[in-house]
Amino acid sequence: MHGSSDRSQLWIRVFGAPILLAAATIVGLLAALLWGVVGQYVAWVTVGAPVLVVAWAWVRCRTEKIGPFSRPTRGP
Repeated sequence: MHGSSDRSQLWIRVFGAPILLAAATIVGLLAALLWGVVGQYVAWVTVGAPVLVVAWAWVRCRTEKIGPFSRPTRGP
């Protein structure tokens, strides 16, 4: 088969982090509803995680001076 192992690794690299963030957010929302006071703290961490990831990506883009869809070029 042509490139089957590379294709599966690419899928994980592309969709792994968003799936993990979505699962954490769902767990956080359910925790806030079902676990009372402890769930509120779990929810703050898990629902805040995507916000932190977006802020980190924004700061990284701003400091590297590259466009959001371009790859950084390597030096000579």
